[in-house]
Amino acid sequence: MTPAPQWYYAHANQQRGPVDDGVFRAMAVRGEIARTDLVWKAGMAQWAPASSVSGLFPEPVLGQPPPIPPPMVGYYTPPPPDIGQDPKMRMLLPVGRSGLSIAAGYLGLFSLIPIFAPVAIIVSLLAIRELRRKRHLHGMGRAVFGLIMGIVMTGVVIIGIVTVSLGAR
Repeated sequence: MTPAPQWYYAHANQQRGPVDDGVFRAMAVRGEIARTDLVWKAGMAQWAPASSVSGLFPEPVLGQPPPIPPPMVGYYTPPPPDIGQDPKMRMLLPVGRSGLSIAAGYLGLFSLIPIFAPVAIIVSLLAIRELRRKRHLHGMGRAVFGLIMGIVMTGVVIIGIVTVSLGAR
């Protein structure tokens, strides 16, 4: 009786073995040896992929999908898309916008209360300057709205002060 062949295999770039034939086949069924791992035994001219050894892996049942291939290490995975560049997301969330432009928009709304009007002008000008320097940010509409509302309401306050002071004479 001849002894069962001894198998050597390379897994994770490390040579392992020797392993008895029965143990080796059980390891393949359990998934401890991948189809892409290189294997060798006495009598083979060179190392070969484990998938080339007949009967080592169970044959797939017809109608069943093949096993999932191992992850490809070292391949480029593109970065996820920037949600700040998606117009639909910018409609829902304040992503990709300048914080100053958001503040300018709200100050433009609050400028109906006269104390906020001059602050709206200052913050709007800072937001516009930031948006011109950082082209990837959005929010120019909010900054312009804050600037216009700040100017209009500051003008209304000045006209009111002039009218009241001229009327008091």
